[in-house]
Amino acid sequence: MVRLLKIGIITFVLLGGIIPVVLSKVFADEACQPTTPKGHFKPKHPIMTLDEEFLDQFNEIIVIGDQHGCYDEEQLLIQRHQLNDTVLKLFTGDITTKGPKNLEVLRYLKNCKSCVTVRGNNDEKTLQDIWMKEVKKNYTYDRFGEWMNDLTVDEIKWLKELPYSLYLPSMNARVCHGGFLPGGVPIEDNKPYTIMNIRTVITDPTCPGGWRPTREEFLHLHKDPSFPWASQWRGPEHIYFGHDHKRQLQLYPFATGVDTACVRGHYMSGIFIKGPRKGTFATQPALEQYYKGKV
Repeated sequence: MVRLLKIGIITFVLLGGIIPVVLSKVFADEACQPTTPKGHFKPKHPIMTLDEEFLDQFNEIIVIGDQHGCYDEEQLLIQRHQLNDTVLKLFTGDITTKGPKNLEVLRYLKNCKSCVTVRGNNDEKTLQDIWMKEVKKNYTYDRFGEWMNDLTVDEIKWLKELPYSLYLPSMNARVCHGGFLPGGVPIEDNKPYTIMNIRTVITDPTCPGGWRPTREEFLHLHKDPSFPWASQWRGPEHIYFGHDHKRQLQLYPFATGVDTACVRGHYMSGIFIKGPRKGTFATQPALEQYYKGKV
C-alpha cells in the first residue's frame, strides 16, 4: 500500500530539488548546548521528510506519545481507535527502555507499513549500550537490557538509522522527541542531544536566541526565569513532541506535547493532525505502573 518514504537531510532544501545550504556555526564553541556523547550513532538522514504525495496516501494522521516498551497499551490504543493502515501513525520516540516489552514495540514499529518513529533519548541510551557491546570485550547488558540480546542485526541497523525528527512541509509541521531551542535558532543548529532531551530553557542573552537548555536538577543553580521550551516556541512550524512526561499533555499555539507517562501508570495518548478526527485525541489508560524511577 505504502511506497517508500521520501527522505531528506535538513542541510538541503527538501522541496522541489536539492540545493546545498551553508550551515551556521553558532554552536561551534559548545557553550550553549550539551555535546553529543561518544558512541553516538548518527543516522544517515538526521531529518526524514514526509512529502505531500506520501501523506496523501493516508486518510488520517496521528502523532502518538512515548512507548517505553508498553506494547499492550500500544496495541489496545490502535485497536480501540481503529488505527489501521489507512491511518499514518507518527511516534515521538522513546520506543524502548523502562517498560516490559521493548522488543515487541520495536519489532511492531519496524514492520508496520503505516508507522514512522523518531529517536528518543532512551532509544539513544539503548544505542549507547549497543555501542559498548560492539567496542568493549566481554561487555554484558544489565538485567534491564537483557532484551537487547535478542535484537537481530537488521533490527540494530534500523534502530541506528532512526531520525532525530520528521518534517511535514505540506502541513507546516515537525515531529521530534524532546524539542528545539526557541528564539529563532535555525533547526539545523539544534544538536542531537538538544532535540532528544530538551524540556526546560532559561533566559541567557549570551546564547543564540536568548535561551539555554537546562535540566530540572540544575534549576536551583540559576536565578534566571525558566520555561517549558514549547511555551516559548513561535513557529513557523508546529512541533509535535513527547519526552516531557511530568508536564503531561501540553497545548501551545505552535507546539503540542503528547507524552502522558504511560510507563509510569498514567496513559498513552495521541493527537489526530489530519482527517475527520483532526484536533481530537486518542487515549489508552496504562494497565499498570511499570516504572517508578527518575526521569
